Amino acid sequence: MTEITILAVTRLSDGVCVAGITDDGDWVRPTRPNAADSWRQLEYDDCRNKNGGWVVCRGNRAKMGLVEPIPKDAHCEDWLVGKNKPELLRELAEQEYADLCEEHCECSLKPLEEDSATRSLALIQPDEICTFYFGPDNRAPNKYIPRCTFRLGSATYQNIGVTDAEWRGFGRTITRENHGACTLRAEQLFQRLGTTTCYLSIGRYEVNSTIYFLVIGVHLFPVRHFEMDFNRG
Repeated sequence: MTEITILAVTRLSDGVCVAGITDDGDWVRPTRPNAADSWRQLEYDDCRNKNGGWVVCRGNRAKMGLVEPIPKDAHCEDWLVGKNKPELLRELAEQEYADLCEEHCECSLKPLEEDSATRSLALIQPDEICTFYFGPDNRAPNKYIPRCTFRLGSATYQNIGVTDAEWRGFGRTITRENHGACTLRAEQLFQRLGTTTCYLSIGRYEVNSTIYFLVIGVHLFPVRHFEMDFNRG
């Protein structure tokens, strides 16, 4: 069993994508490939302990049964999980959580942007988070996906999909309040939540040789948690 600090829990297809960092500072993505290995995810039961309690949450320190590395293309962080159920060790204290984010955040996404990238995960503290969108995907009107626009260094990243399960849940509240899809200034949301600092976990994926990013973890300080949302629509 490997000790991991969970830094991303997201909706993926009909399952869950999880990423975390070890004590050595290495990213890992516990996963189970599907039969064709066309995508990789965990099942919901992989995130629950032997008593049925949900263990895998952002900011939790947990033990997970990583069997062997199964790197695929830029996803060098992928590990096959075994039959052992995850074990919750503890929820990080807020300062410990903040210190970990500060220690491991990066100032650029260039290592993930290269065609020959050998990794797919990073943690950043944007210089500015501009807006958050909550609502359906323009390309798939029946599919709900929050989006984020942020600035890091000289680069601006526009309308990046947010798959963080908790942020999706928070977005459901926002759309109900606004009676539909809406785009809000990050400053406005952060004021509402009392947020003074925000880090983002970023994941890279590739489709037809085109590189895309996802925000797979939204880390707010002071810490806020929301009900997770894994619904497709």
